[in-house]
Amino acid sequence: MSFSQRLLARVHISPDALARSPGHVAERFETVSDALAATLALLRPLPDGLIQRWLATPRGHVIIDARRHGFAAGESLFRGRAVQDAAWVRLALLVDDPVAYLTPVGALIARISGWGRPNVRADQRWRDFERGVQSGFAAGYGRSEAARADVNAYLAEGVAWRLADPRGLNIADPRLYKLLRATVFSEAFWESED
Repeated sequence: MSFSQRLLARVHISPDALARSPGHVAERFETVSDALAATLALLRPLPDGLIQRWLATPRGHVIIDARRHGFAAGESLFRGRAVQDAAWVRLALLVDDPVAYLTPVGALIARISGWGRPNVRADQRWRDFERGVQSGFAAGYGRSEAARADVNAYLAEGVAWRLADPRGLNIADPRLYKLLRATVFSEAFWESED
């Protein structure tokens, strides 16, 4: 099964997302399937171990929408069905600012990884990861005001930035880039989870 096929159970698009988005979005994507494929392509750098962890639980959905944007922990309704832990992404941002577009996905990935949930992971590598994130945040890194004001937003934005523009992240915040490369985006990091 391909990467995209595996994630189709977790990445959804509102049928009217393209029709309700600004005109310049329709110039970029002819169909909602094109927008869905572009989103899945941005998620391709996620390591298989993280994808397996994600798919092993019923939680964690990415929902492409025309209006709603942000991470919603807990229950959300999408097309008449309840989903848990939803990253709502506003389609126009896929064209205008892919890092901002993926920031709710970054929050979802941080949650899947165990960030912000005490005692989920207690090994030394995880403690080093937490210290590294806290250190970058304390040094004032972050692309947006929200990321400079909140460590959770800093990590979510960093994960999104690593997905959408790894080179840009490496230039702007090389410490976070290296930390994410060695942890969240490392297959070896997830293999040692077993």
